[in-house]
Amino acid sequence: MEDAYKVEPSVREKLSENFFKDEFSCPCCGVADIDPRLVLKLQALRSALGRSLVINSGYRCQKHNDKIPHSSKNSSHIKGFAVDVACFNSPDRYELIALCVNLFSRIGVYSGWVHLDVDDTKPQNMMWLG
Repeated sequence: MEDAYKVEPSVREKLSENFFKDEFSCPCCGVADIDPRLVLKLQALRSALGRSLVINSGYRCQKHNDKIPHSSKNSSHIKGFAVDVACFNSPDRYELIALCVNLFSRIGVYSGWVHLDVDDTKPQNMMWLG
């Protein structure tokens, strides 16, 4: 069923130099209602890093979010304000976080990904471990 939302590269909607809208889409419904501020910050991160970023999770509809263990009912993903970026080893995580602190004021560090968000309705200058 996930393949139903894959789009041919020639018709993908480009949001920035390196990101396409479908990279942020909910796997449940295909919606990708992502905040442009988040995309701009991710592009700045991508440019500074000099290599691609893999979005594990972008926009989530409420139905999909409810199926994710330990996900907040008030998740920033539901509002299109958050992404989880794949990161599997400590040196890459260190480099990613070092760059993120200059761009994001909400960072969650997990085994396998880093959560980044621009949700200004939540406490700022926060970093947490999951």
